[in-house]
Amino acid sequence: MRIDQIALLMEAGDIKSAYLLPAPLKEGKWSIQFERKNGEQVPLTAQRANVRHFSSLDSGWKLLTELGFSSAIIQR
Repeated sequence: MRIDQIALLMEAGDIKSAYLLPAPLKEGKWSIQFERKNGEQVPLTAQRANVRHFSSLDSGWKLLTELGFSSAIIQR
C-alpha cells in the first residue's frame, strides 16, 4: 500500500503495528510492513506498486515517525 493509503488506515485505527525488515535480495536495504487489525500484512509500496526500499534503518524509521508511529518492530 502507498503511504497515503496507510495514513488513511491509521486515521481509521486499522493499523496494529509496523515492522522494519531487511529487504529481500537487496543487501543493506530495508522495507516496511504493516499489520492490520485483521492480521493482514501489507508492505509499504512506491507509486507503481513496487515495494519501497530504504537505504538505512534510520530513513525507514524517519518515515514511520512522520506517520505518527512511536514504536516499531525491527527484524533482522
